[in-house]
Amino acid sequence: MSNQSHADEHRVVVTGLGIITPIGETPAGFRDSLRAGRSGITRWKRMDERCLSKIGGDLSDFDLAAHLERVGAGYPPHLVERAHTVLRATPLTGRLAAAAALQAFVDAGLPNAGLEPERVAHLFGGNNLNMNYFVQNVLEFNEDPDYIDPLLGVVLWDTDILGKIGELLTVKGPNYMIGNACASGNVALLNGLDLLRSGRVDAVVVSAATQELDPVALQGWALVDALVWRNFADEPQRASRPWDVRREGFVPGEGAGAVILETLAGARRRGARVYAELLGGAVTCDATRLPRPVVEGQVRVMRQALQAAGIAPEQVNYINAHATSTLVGDAVEVAAIKEVFGEYARRIPVNATKSLIGHCLTAAALVEFVALLVQMEYGFLHPTLNLEQPDEGFDLDFVPNVARPYQIEVGMSNSFGFGGLNACVIVARV
Repeated sequence: MSNQSHADEHRVVVTGLGIITPIGETPAGFRDSLRAGRSGITRWKRMDERCLSKIGGDLSDFDLAAHLERVGAGYPPHLVERAHTVLRATPLTGRLAAAAALQAFVDAGLPNAGLEPERVAHLFGGNNLNMNYFVQNVLEFNEDPDYIDPLLGVVLWDTDILGKIGELLTVKGPNYMIGNACASGNVALLNGLDLLRSGRVDAVVVSAATQELDPVALQGWALVDALVWRNFADEPQRASRPWDVRREGFVPGEGAGAVILETLAGARRRGARVYAELLGGAVTCDATRLPRPVVEGQVRVMRQALQAAGIAPEQVNYINAHATSTLVGDAVEVAAIKEVFGEYARRIPVNATKSLIGHCLTAAALVEFVALLVQMEYGFLHPTLNLEQPDEGFDLDFVPNVARPYQIEVGMSNSFGFGGLNACVIVARV
């Protein structure tokens, strides 16, 4: 094997994309909405009216059959038929995740790739995924215990999603959940990178989905003022406003993302399309149980990610920020970016996907990773919506309100979860 071939076995690339969000159910639709600055935040469609939270990126009416009818014309018919069968009794999170994973699997050409199923892995980013399903069954139990869902004992477990996606795609390699709060998707990506570099697998399906949002969890977040509820109920599209002086908290959103990872050598052997190279990243912990971000922790994870990727700070020319639209969170991330990049920070465009779709929680990192990739692929930066008056000291290039043409060469994506669970990934154009 030549030195170049050996190096290509160590390089990990993205060969397939899948996305389900309120502003697009395919990468192309998602791309167009991002470029247009189209918000997907509305009033909740089916939420308990007693809940203080009134708005979000709502996918509660997602219809899998209708989705497959719209986008599945190019899918192998046996996979469409299997999706209808396997996902028939599946709560929302599983349907969203499976739809995104199937989309990425087909996009990468894996149904006809001839890979051994035992050499394909599936890593799912997320935890506590079926909480609304559980809440609804508790309410049913209180009325009549005999009428809870008879499949509750199986479907309740997060791993039900692993089993169903594994059956849908015939994935027989390593399959496991990675629950790291809002950083789950980035941690799953880095686990996939490690699996490929170890030589244990030939391809990795990385997927993530938001837990179906329930009124109890939303009420809990509202009572600690983590999410928006005091204002903007009648102007939902203006509620998510990262870095703006009027920001009040995050806007919850539902969504799912998926990517296919392979080595560059493997992708080239089968002539696969390559979107970008996953250079590396880092995962750290602030060693705190409190949902309060820490500058030192975010600085540390970004610096470790740069080191793992083997690049200097000045090589990064785009950052997809965590940017939840919270008072403390936005300030801490800006301070951390300035400390890591110094004066160069003011020359890096930094935008916030959450301003368009809300905070997709356990899916956020992977949804925003797909947002990074479509911007890189099509040469633009999506706007950060509702940035009307930046807060004091927020003087970076936040791409306010209007998209612009731009070539991303090396992009960083940040995700910082409750409890100081930090993850940062870095990708580059191939």
